[in-house]
Amino acid sequence: MSRRGGAGEGVLLGLLLSVPVVAIPLFQIPMMFWARWSFYQRHPDYVQHSAPTISRAISDPAIGGPFAMMILAVTVVILLALVPIFHGYRLAIETRFAQEPALRRSLTARVWLAIGLQVMGSAGMVVCTQYTFANNHDLHMLGSYVFFVGQAGAIATSGFLCARIASAAHIAPDAPFALLPHMSRVRKRAAQVVAGMAALYMVLFAIKGIELPVPEYTIYYVYTVQEILTISSFIIYLALFAPDIFAIGRSLHALRVSPQAAGR
Repeated sequence: MSRRGGAGEGVLLGLLLSVPVVAIPLFQIPMMFWARWSFYQRHPDYVQHSAPTISRAISDPAIGGPFAMMILAVTVVILLALVPIFHGYRLAIETRFAQEPALRRSLTARVWLAIGLQVMGSAGMVVCTQYTFANNHDLHMLGSYVFFVGQAGAIATSGFLCARIASAAHIAPDAPFALLPHMSRVRKRAAQVVAGMAALYMVLFAIKGIELPVPEYTIYYVYTVQEILTISSFIIYLALFAPDIFAIGRSLHALRVSPQAAGR
């Protein structure tokens, strides 16, 4: 195999692993707008007096069915992506904190926490789309809360980890399968933006039922738009791991072909 051909195959593997993560926001965000728009078209009487949340929109089976199928596909991609992300975190911590074993153990425990919270959030996302107001209101609400808490917690923990990795003294070369240092700096900032989006959403959630000197419809409309923006920020944050996964894919290919090259 030529060096150029091997490099090309490495790029192909990197793309194969990373493109699905980029595709998540490209599909899920438009689907949220589609669900809301479709509900407006199908239920003009409802939207005369209240703006629909995503939960309300997918309670229509014609909207909720395709939306739930899309979420199942997204969940599969997320769970598969967690494998290289976990190892990327672990190796980044090992190389950046090579001389601090106690801190390495503490940060690795937080990686497990972040992964667990992400799985929890993804499970909640599946539950709240498989069960809607139309077939099980209580399970839908439980899934919604689990999704929000799990996803927000995972990103907050990830942001903390990325901040520690980005600020650590660079005393050893980064492992080829570790998270990219510059992307850790990006995610550190992005986690702060997501936290702000989530906080604003929680404020709107708390005040939407309170009588204020603003029309209730306006408050509810802003709340439903912020819901989409907050969920979109969750999804985009996950997509920020795509460059790391691409690099890990290229390194994986290089590792696979290096013994062959050494044997020739």
